[in-house]
Amino acid sequence: MSFITVVGAGPVGLQAALQLKANGFDVSIIEEHREIGKPVQCAGLISKQGCKELGINADESVINEIKAARIFSPGGVEISIRKKETTAFVVDRFKFDQAFYKKALREKIEISLNTKLIDIRKNSLFLETQGRGELKKSEIIIGADGANSMVRHIVGLETAQENFLHSFQIRAKGIFNHETVELHFGDFAKGLFAWIIPENKDIARIGLATSMGENPAENLKAFIEKKGLVLDVLDKTGGLIPISRPLKNLCWQKTLLAGDAAFQTKASTGGGIIMGLKAANACAKTIVNHLKNNKSLSDYNSNIAEINKELSIHWKIHSYLNGLGNRQIDELFQKAKKAGIEEFLQEYGDMDNPSRFFGKVLGRPKLWGLLPTIWKIG
Repeated sequence: MSFITVVGAGPVGLQAALQLKANGFDVSIIEEHREIGKPVQCAGLISKQGCKELGINADESVINEIKAARIFSPGGVEISIRKKETTAFVVDRFKFDQAFYKKALREKIEISLNTKLIDIRKNSLFLETQGRGELKKSEIIIGADGANSMVRHIVGLETAQENFLHSFQIRAKGIFNHETVELHFGDFAKGLFAWIIPENKDIARIGLATSMGENPAENLKAFIEKKGLVLDVLDKTGGLIPISRPLKNLCWQKTLLAGDAAFQTKASTGGGIIMGLKAANACAKTIVNHLKNNKSLSDYNSNIAEINKELSIHWKIHSYLNGLGNRQIDELFQKAKKAGIEEFLQEYGDMDNPSRFFGKVLGRPKLWGLLPTIWKIG
């Protein structure tokens, strides 16, 4: 019997397992795919500050560094932000995931690939491995099995179609500003935006996320035509992005959720790596306190309060923008630009933690005209 089983060997599941192993606990991982890090279903843009706070050295997987962002309203109003230092990394997600995997192997954590979870009954996990049924016993289970989480389904947390966005991305040759990310709002990306994330001056990841029921591949084609981009497509990928307000309960008896399975994604951007890793640490800490100090596993819900605070703001930003029409978004961009939002974000902007700059608006009289909007979001 493995005392703790993690379902899902992405960065979140592997990070939780590594933290538990470091505290001396027996932990194993099951992963339905044959290879860690594939298929890739992520734009691969993560904040430098988030990596620093987590103590993650991503050097082996970093293929580009970002210093600037250009954000366009549906009508083409541009907000441009540029910093002197690197603010984000473009990572090779396969190498990023593999770094966690290799560390887990060095720590001799048992990892079962090509193993699919079928059901959970009390402390029994029913699995399918290479077409054969298996039974595994475990006292505590962590569901870190992504947007389509089977663990989430088994514990009875049902989700609606509107809790997800459908993304589609290509990797293509073209001509790009290698230090600048572009975000584009418009009808081609209802519910989020389109993006251009450069790997270098010749190759970029170009994609979008849109509401379920839309055709993201056709919408991306329309976006590319609208922008007049001349591209040589190298590969394509797609997937689901969970979008929701923070969940109030992530613990059911001895089963906990983390990462995309727990909707710990930033609803304003769709990014989930940094927040998911922070949640993995909180999840592992909760289990350690349960086993060492007899604390309740339900403490997980309070241990992620700071994470949920930021996720809640991201959700409110998403909900506010999603409730505006194209003309209203244009007007908001124009108003913010005139008020000096570009200079403000260059100084205080934070990809992961909007609470760190929201309060600083009061110290900028020029931005006070945006306070009604901020109050609506907050």
